[in-house]
Amino acid sequence: IDFVAQNIIDNAWEEDVFKPYVVKEINGIPTAIIGQAFPYTPIANPSRFIPDWTFGIRESDLAELVSRIRDTERVDAVVLLSHNGMDVDLKLASRVAGIDFILGGHTHDGVPLPVVVGNSGGKTVVTNAGSNGKFVGVLDIQFGASGISGYRYRLFPVFANLLPGDSTMQAH
Repeated sequence: IDFVAQNIIDNAWEEDVFKPYVVKEINGIPTAIIGQAFPYTPIANPSRFIPDWTFGIRESDLAELVSRIRDTERVDAVVLLSHNGMDVDLKLASRVAGIDFILGGHTHDGVPLPVVVGNSGGKTVVTNAGSNGKFVGVLDIQFGASGISGYRYRLFPVFANLLPGDSTMQAH
């Protein structure tokens, strides 16, 4: 598993704490996956947990990263995995061009239908699967000769009381 987050910076070195993105080949399609950690972590958590890291939305850094990925990587799609919440994701989609899909979490109610947001570079599809594992968001992307030609998004509810527990985790 890759842990990616483009918006966490080490205070001492002013460098990324984690890789900002990875490129994965999914069903033969090269896809860039960028991580966006919860930007308000220092406000929502005791600072002793993260004394040397700076968080934030880092919109201009994200825009530069997307542009660099589009210029240097051979990808057919750029996906942002976000922990911003739907409202921040919608605004980010309107201001940062080049992201095809934002798959969000954190919003406490799952958003059943994606929202298509226009920006200076085209459109970004924004979704949110809710919080606390209540839903699994599934995105199917269709590719044609000139890139993305369609998509289908669904929310699947997770009925925890109908799933058997993992014995190793239950032992803990």
